[in-house]
Amino acid sequence: MNRQTMKFGAILCLVAMISFSIWPVWQYLYMRSASAGLKRRTEALVEKQPQLKVAWKIALLDGVLTPDEAQESIEGAGEKIEPQR
Repeated sequence: MNRQTMKFGAILCLVAMISFSIWPVWQYLYMRSASAGLKRRTEALVEKQPQLKVAWKIALLDGVLTPDEAQESIEGAGEKIEPQR
């Protein structure tokens, strides 16, 4: 194996390691949380309708309720949600 191939492989490995180590930080910084009112509304619907508890548990596996997850739960209960801008 020549020197140029080894250098290319080393650079490729470093780029891969950096990108995999930065990914969790990127997700943490850009994961939006649902507003407090939307979270309370979703919790109230989950308490009223037990079939939504599974979706609620899945939505909170990462510890953050996103607006999309809240919207799915609210629409699953048969209610409409107005889009936020």
